Amino acid sequence: MGTNLKNPDIERRAMWFLINQPQVLESNTVNEKWFSNNSYRILCSYINLWGMRYTNADQIAAAFGDTPFGKKLNVQGIFKSIQSVDMPEDPKATFKILKQVYNSRELQSAAQNVFKDPSEFNYQHLKEVHDEAQKTDNQSDFNSVKLADEALQELEHPNTSFITTYPGLDRYLGGGLVPNQLMVIGARPSVGKTAFALNLAVNAILQSDDLTVEIFSLEMSNQQNMHRIYANVSGIPLNLWKNPAVRMSDGQKKAAVKTIKQVANLKLWSNDQITTISDIASVITQHAQRCGSGHYLPIVDHIGLVATDNPRQDTRAALEEVSRRLKILTQTLKIPLIALSQLNRSVETRNSNEPNLSDLRETGAIEQDANVVGFLWRPSGDPDDSQLNLSIKKNRDGETGMLPFYFKKDLQKIAEVSGHAEAVHE
Repeated sequence: MGTNLKNPDIERRAMWFLINQPQVLESNTVNEKWFSNNSYRILCSYINLWGMRYTNADQIAAAFGDTPFGKKLNVQGIFKSIQSVDMPEDPKATFKILKQVYNSRELQSAAQNVFKDPSEFNYQHLKEVHDEAQKTDNQSDFNSVKLADEALQELEHPNTSFITTYPGLDRYLGGGLVPNQLMVIGARPSVGKTAFALNLAVNAILQSDDLTVEIFSLEMSNQQNMHRIYANVSGIPLNLWKNPAVRMSDGQKKAAVKTIKQVANLKLWSNDQITTISDIASVITQHAQRCGSGHYLPIVDHIGLVATDNPRQDTRAALEEVSRRLKILTQTLKIPLIALSQLNRSVETRNSNEPNLSDLRETGAIEQDANVVGFLWRPSGDPDDSQLNLSIKKNRDGETGMLPFYFKKDLQKIAEVSGHAEAVHE
């Protein structure tokens, strides 16, 4: 039985969601009859029955390949074809279009039957197919009108739900971080990506009283993170927060007490005990639902250290799973999410220290899943240099360019150098 790789792209996009995100079936109905491709119909039927047992395409491919139907199909070829499609962003819209295409095929077939045999049975069947298709068209019209109304409202009422951090970065983001947005910040070790993430967190919270920021820290302990935040807020050097009873002066201790109490009142959570993507996703889901859309910002530090539930996965497959599940969280929970990523060594072999998208470790999945990708780097390459640049290399809804920062390392404080953003219009 062949794979019929020349199937409509909408069917491949729909199958992409079913094999990579089988949990979409919790809130969407996908009927196998909507597919014209026989292999897809069989696979869809299997996923409808058993898909919720699995979390990724590799698991589904292995299980489906062991079934009697799967053994008759070129499962590897089918999955390779599905994965080659550009990653779709909206499962609900994709499945709606899939059904509309199916209805169109059914209408054509029913009309041809009437033309060949104008019997009462064929006329009745044509009417039933038309009525079913009309329901879908009416729903589409309703959604179009609703979206148009929302767009008109946006012209009159400014969006005030942005999560803001740095003025220059907010401008690149069109006002700030928004729901459905995965932002990836990459850097080589010791450049300052954790410090940058903590500065983003503090800036965001100080500008929004009802915002909760949660840091999933797989590289630093909670205590290390809090010491960095204390140094940032208080202006007391980081090294003095190690054994402060001995190292700090009486005046510094008074300032430290004030800072600790101030930070304790912020909705800033640090979590260093969760290491798997399933556990991280579970906690993010609970806290996002509790805080509400626009009031919760998770930060994952860093994506390369997050484990999957499959210990046999190689690094590439694991990163792809983690990246896609983080992206899914932004869409299903309507939240922004910041993920830090370590870059490979190739950037150190070039004359310029500025990273490229190809420097993301192991896989292109991170670049594909992210709405925004930024890289931190030092122009001089000197780890003690206070100049730090953020290059926005991908911005799905805006410009790319570069923002310079000043990194006062002893205080772990990163300040934006205002008025020096360099944009690249695309």
